[in-house]
Amino acid sequence: MRGLRGARPSDTAPWSFVMLDEQLAAALARRERNGTRRRLRPELVARADACADFSSNDYLGVARSAEAHAAFERRAAVCRLGSTGSRLLDGDSRAHTALEERLAKRFRAPAALLFNSGFDANVSLLSTLPQPGDLVVYDELVHASMHDGMRQCRARCVPFRHNDPADLGRVLHAEHEALATSPPPNVILALEGVYSMDGDVCALRELCSVLEEHVRAPGTRHVLLDEAHSVGAYGLGVCASLGAESLVSARLVTFGKALGAAGAVVLCPPLWREYLINYARPLVYSTALSPVGVAAIDASLDLLDNEELRRRAEVLHARVRAVHAEVRTVSWAAPPPAQAGSLPPSPVVPVETPEAHALAAYLQAAGFLVRPVTYPTVPRGRERVRVCVHYHNTEEEVRRLGEALRRWVPSGGTPGGAGGAPPGTPGPTPPSGAAQNPNPKL
Repeated sequence: MRGLRGARPSDTAPWSFVMLDEQLAAALARRERNGTRRRLRPELVARADACADFSSNDYLGVARSAEAHAAFERRAAVCRLGSTGSRLLDGDSRAHTALEERLAKRFRAPAALLFNSGFDANVSLLSTLPQPGDLVVYDELVHASMHDGMRQCRARCVPFRHNDPADLGRVLHAEHEALATSPPPNVILALEGVYSMDGDVCALRELCSVLEEHVRAPGTRHVLLDEAHSVGAYGLGVCASLGAESLVSARLVTFGKALGAAGAVVLCPPLWREYLINYARPLVYSTALSPVGVAAIDASLDLLDNEELRRRAEVLHARVRAVHAEVRTVSWAAPPPAQAGSLPPSPVVPVETPEAHALAAYLQAAGFLVRPVTYPTVPRGRERVRVCVHYHNTEEEVRRLGEALRRWVPSGGTPGGAGGAPPGTPGPTPPSGAAQNPNPKL
């Protein structure tokens, strides 16, 4: 074999790149074979206008609100397009600071710090705040961004069963000796307000009570709560709705879901804010949120301030209850998740079935924009079509969605959840284009 020294570029290029390319291609081929390969599908987004939206995170319809758009245009007309630098260099502005002050006041928080995304914010919180020797205890279903933060974390990280106070108690009891050291470690509990794939609401007070029982020193117990899918749907979020602000050290609020914009904010003590400014790499080394982005967030907060979002949330929850009722009539589907406490059901409704791709294709062809969610986003055996309910969904759309779910029968009559059609029961003729492609590459 010819040595690389003195070889022509045309000789070395295949050797230099084919090995990596082969490995990447093989990894994608494996996902193709097992049905887990992800693709960007702009044609589905283009189709959205012709379908009833049961997929987007625009729970309150703010992204399509004429009032919010007009408020944004007034602000955007007087600001530059880009921030042109990080917050620590040239990207900071009075508008950024004013928005943080507004957010801290609106959410009754001691301080606020803007991030470009909820993902960046969660990575920053979990990779930065826990110190060596600390313990992070997290719900097993917290978002991937929290998991990425924990991979960089200097503390030990231990999961507990999803939304299960008894299992949290078991985990903390097993850590008794570590918690009894002097000085004791900090214990950080990582949770979500609404879990984005399962749709259930965090049992916040119950979990905090267990934490307090096992970690007696108040200054060493802390709760991080991701409110990405709960703010808007529950006013200022699950924490505020339950009156539990004093129990939570830091809240993450994102603007790209019910608030119809983009970006995120961490609500936390002033000391934590200063620490993040100094050590959170996604903040330190990223171009700051653009002035246009700041204007969009400001505009969405106008709706929050004038109680418009509360009115929309009331309509939303009526639609959610109707969707839950429709899903309960589907013989092959597991019932919607039980909800914690006194809060109404969340707008995220999973419809579990091992044939998530086929069901999603069927519903899309019937005029409903939904998405399949499969491994590795959810555990194997927990595949589902995620139905997201919105303020702008009509009663008629909800009724027709229920009818479409009842018409669909898993192949061979195999039940997708509890119950189901008997084996061999023929299914209905799907809408045109659905039966020909039972496993679309979504």
